[in-house]
Parts: sequence; structure tokens; C-alpha cells
Amino acid sequence: MSEFSKYETIVEIGSMYCYPGTNVLRNKLKIKDAGILKEAVLKIVATRQFELYQMPVPGRFTKNHLLNIHKALFGDVFYFAGKIRQEQISKGNTMFYPPQVIENELDKLFAQIKTFVDSHTKKKDVIFKNLALFMAELNAIHPFREGNGRAIREFIRLLGLNYDFVLNWGNTDEDIILEASIRSVDDDTALIDVLEQRSE
Repeated sequence: MSEFSKYETIVEIGSMYCYPGTNVLRNKLKIKDAGILKEAVLKIVATRQFELYQMPVPGRFTKNHLLNIHKALFGDVFYFAGKIRQEQISKGNTMFYPPQVIENELDKLFAQIKTFVDSHTKKKDVIFKNLALFMAELNAIHPFREGNGRAIREFIRLLGLNYDFVLNWGNTDEDIILEASIRSVDDDTALIDVLEQRSE
């Protein structure tokens, strides 16, 4: 994501997750400069992403599986890693689901995911359409205070592997994925294209 991305998360002063009087997220590194924290997160999480490619977080595509993925990626940095966010957030003009409905929306979505996994479908078009649907819904819910994109991509990568599709997210532009996810409410073609282009 570029430094001035239109989809940069808005972190307001006064957030319960920030140091008092700042827009810097509380972190285990005790860093209170937003720029330095961003660079540290990029490096640490990149290492964790590489490790997860070698040894994925075990699970059966449940809500807890997603929470554990987020914790594995961000647990070295943020106290809230693996926990559902408790305040409203937005990116650009996009307002994500309010915190009071997140648990319920996740439960509904993961019921759909279970039905899909249990179907054992082999049809490529059905698989990619569902991967796009789940990715778009998770992006809309945005269950975590920070790190949603990376956690969601790892979850979808593992779900793709379950159907023998290798999704390579290498140098992926988060803006393209998020914009395609937003557009998928009316037309999922762009997000399906992103997934197919990333499959090996």
C-alpha cells in the first residue's frame, strides 16, 4: 500500500487503541511515532507471512481460525492481535461494519463458509466465485482494528489451497483488492479476476 493510499485506515486521536493524545496504535514495541511503527510492522509481519507459508496456522476455516491467523501475524506488535475490534473504523469513503454487529456477521459468514467447504465442489468457477464472496464480506466486516487485509489474504490463501489452488499474494496492491471487494457488492468480476490472476 502506498504511503498516501486513499484506503489508508483513518486512525483518530482519542481512539481507545491509541496512546493518549496521538493517532499511534498502542504496541508492544513501545513505538510512539506512526512512521517508525508502520515500518516496524511491515518488517515483522513480512517475516511472519513467510513463516506461515512454510507452516500455516492450523484450522478448519472457522472464525477462530481467522482470529488465530491474525494473532500469528500481528501478535509480536499489537495487544489486540486476534481480537475483534471494539470501535468504528473507515478507509477513504468506506465505512466498515460497526463493532456491535461484527460477531453476528462473522457467525453468519462462517456458516456459509462451512457449507461451501462441506460441499467439496470441484468446479473452478464455483470455487473462485465463493472465494471472492468470502473475501469481499470479510473486507466489508473488517473485524480487526488493524491488519485486516493481510489476515484475510492468508485465510483466503489457505482456503484456496484446500481446493488445490495456490494464491500468490506477492507484491499485491491492497488498494486494488479493497476496491475490487467494494465493487463486488454489485459486480464480483473484478475480484474474481484478481483471484484468478494470483492463482498458480
